[in-house]
Amino acid sequence: MKKVIISFVVAVFLVATVGANAQNEKKSPLPTEKVGLGVKVNNVNLGVSFGYALKDNFHIGSGLAIGYQSGTDTPGDDGGTILLVNPFFRLLFENQGNLFPYAEFNFAFTETLFTPSTSTANVELGGMWFPFPSVSIRGGVNIINYNIDNSRAGFGINDSFIGIDWWM
Repeated sequence: MKKVIISFVVAVFLVATVGANAQNEKKSPLPTEKVGLGVKVNNVNLGVSFGYALKDNFHIGSGLAIGYQSGTDTPGDDGGTILLVNPFFRLLFENQGNLFPYAEFNFAFTETLFTPSTSTANVELGGMWFPFPSVSIRGGVNIINYNIDNSRAGFGINDSFIGIDWWM
């Protein structure tokens, strides 16, 4: 958890610094009709992502991650290894320097060894920074989490994440 918090603070600092220094730079070209390969890390798992930029401000794709979740106080829940499949679509907003705020809607299908699988629908808010036209660094937070299996919704700043993508 400490690593994720530290990563998030570094990402926020990076975004603030880049936003302040990039005021006079021209707009960074967004990928259009390109495939993106990336890595995404949060406090539970490490995964890879595959995306496609349908338009310069609309991406679709999926993630595949593996992680470990500790057990809860519920008898029989020892936690275990997590396998996560995560299809998404992402809408990027107006350019702020080389930083593009975005909203992402995704589904997460999680399978663990000793507990039942779960399905959630999530809304994430974040920012993508393009230091180069073919590289983006992103970070953000999950703000809405709806557990489809248990019909429970969670609101607030949930998991934070950071990632990097290569567009080709």
